[in-house]
Amino acid sequence: MASRTVIVTGGMGFIGRQTIEPLVARGFTVHVLARSLDIAARDAVVKQYGQMVRFHQAELHDTKTVTPLVKKIRASHLLHLAWDTRHGIFWNSPENLDWIVTSKLLLIAFIEAGGKRAVGAGTCAEYDWEGQDLLLTEGASKLLPMTIYGQSKLASRKSLATLGQHHHISTAWGRVFFLFGPHEGPKRLVSSAILSLLRGQEFLASAGDQIRDFADVRDVAAGLVALLDSQVTGDVNIASGEARTIASVMMEIGEMLGRSELIKLGARPKQPGEPARLVAAVERLRKEVKWKPTSLFEQRMSETIEWWRGQKLRR
Repeated sequence: MASRTVIVTGGMGFIGRQTIEPLVARGFTVHVLARSLDIAARDAVVKQYGQMVRFHQAELHDTKTVTPLVKKIRASHLLHLAWDTRHGIFWNSPENLDWIVTSKLLLIAFIEAGGKRAVGAGTCAEYDWEGQDLLLTEGASKLLPMTIYGQSKLASRKSLATLGQHHHISTAWGRVFFLFGPHEGPKRLVSSAILSLLRGQEFLASAGDQIRDFADVRDVAAGLVALLDSQVTGDVNIASGEARTIASVMMEIGEMLGRSELIKLGARPKQPGEPARLVAAVERLRKEVKWKPTSLFEQRMSETIEWWRGQKLRR
């Protein structure tokens, strides 16, 4: 077993692809497991990092294939990011339940191959969205997920902790909040707003008084890598810790593109059951993991807009 070898599941996904650079920078040999491979993206990574990054096309639910592969790699670390997050589907899809079993079997294979440290990606949807906490705090705020997605993630987190304790390996759970950045699905909030304005089209939004914790995917990926490369165990929020209304984020995008008049706040109703406030406490991330974003929100949003502008020009 190489002393610094990591398996990254979902390694070509929205978060996963952004973990490669910080992992290599920390001296890891990275084995990317992905359901499908973007050949151009894979070749670009191999050209940049050579043998430090290796790709494996694998359907994680196919344990007859994945288990031998994990045992062959014999990684010291596991960063489990893979999950079904298809826009408009994932919140209450019964497929979430399949991921509980798949995640458990993946972890068992990793442990049996001699793995020592595993980190899974959780979600703010594990918290009680009807609670009154100004900051959702690990170990203090109530865990009461209202969706199948949140319930399944919480079940997977409990499985990770239990198996880790039983087999004496180090585990942690990084709870992710709201993301934006390059490679986001085009139908998500920030990406769809940017694309609408780049096309000169109106963007119809709710009143936008909901308060959220937004962070750039590159910073969240780096935070997860920092957690993996630490000795910190248990739950850790991976977020900005900054409260912003959705309206302020929309208007920031409008101002950066010089098309604020195209943002139509209040043109759509809020989604039923949508919580008023979801903001993370980040003390564990800052003080114990010793990590915080290196760039300001405004800089990251500007970079994201330019990335989408480049995508539009290429089409």
